[in-house]
Amino acid sequence: MDCSVSVLVTVWNRGRILSETVNSIFSSSFRDFEVVLVDDCSADDSWEVCCQLSASSSTVRSFRNSSNLGDYANRNRAASLARSKYLKYLDADDLIYPHSLQVMVDALEKFPDAGLALSANVIDPEVPYPEKVEPPEFFRRHFLGRSPIGVGPSAAIIRRDCFEAVGGFSGRQFVGDTELWLKLAERWPVVLLPPALVWWRRHEGQQMSLEMKKPEVLNVRFRLQLETLRSTVNLATSDRTLAEQRLVQHHARRLLAMAIREGRIRTAWKLWREAPLRYTDLIKGLR
Repeated sequence: MDCSVSVLVTVWNRGRILSETVNSIFSSSFRDFEVVLVDDCSADDSWEVCCQLSASSSTVRSFRNSSNLGDYANRNRAASLARSKYLKYLDADDLIYPHSLQVMVDALEKFPDAGLALSANVIDPEVPYPEKVEPPEFFRRHFLGRSPIGVGPSAAIIRRDCFEAVGGFSGRQFVGDTELWLKLAERWPVVLLPPALVWWRRHEGQQMSLEMKKPEVLNVRFRLQLETLRSTVNLATSDRTLAEQRLVQHHARRLLAMAIREGRIRTAWKLWREAPLRYTDLIKGLR
């Protein structure tokens, strides 16, 4: 392996801000990394910027897909080009802080049996960061407590062999990140890191923001959680039963709110039938 960390930047129409993103990586106090840029047939000058960045530093390698792969397939392509022990995604519109790579690498080096580390969204943990969470406890927190899992690839660092063992991203729309975190958490401990190790840029046209506004996202998320809950061996039967009750009740409430408060009765009814939920779930959702 040539270095410890491959920082993977998947690019699509980000020429205007790509240099800023890559420069944030070069400001890192941790220096044993490579940068892999993979342009997914951008329509702007992203590829030209990639070439300029790789020409200016041997640490940067740039690649361009022959056809547009889409978000998750391009993430898998970038991972296949990595030459290091750890995979660190950084979206082309985000920035990483100077100390963050060091924090992430140190955590996985401290806990070598872990497959994934996440910059958690839990502000006040019970113990100081970094915290290694074994699979049973991770799933108990996810389904019955304060889940640490609602973060994207920019907040993650992954052991490459673990990523490859689960087949990388499946490409499941809307929930591909969460699905991968759950797959990894089934088999290896997860390390929770301090929040805010990256800066998430908010802007018009951001794919995540556009996707999350689609009503069908509610059902896709619900199905993933239900499937995981029913298949995992990392929860006691009593915990699984309670978690499923809460999950169904929460989803019913979301759809009721869509119908009553937002006035989208037809959309809510369609999602209800596709979920599928029972009339008894509707009654539970009213409680």
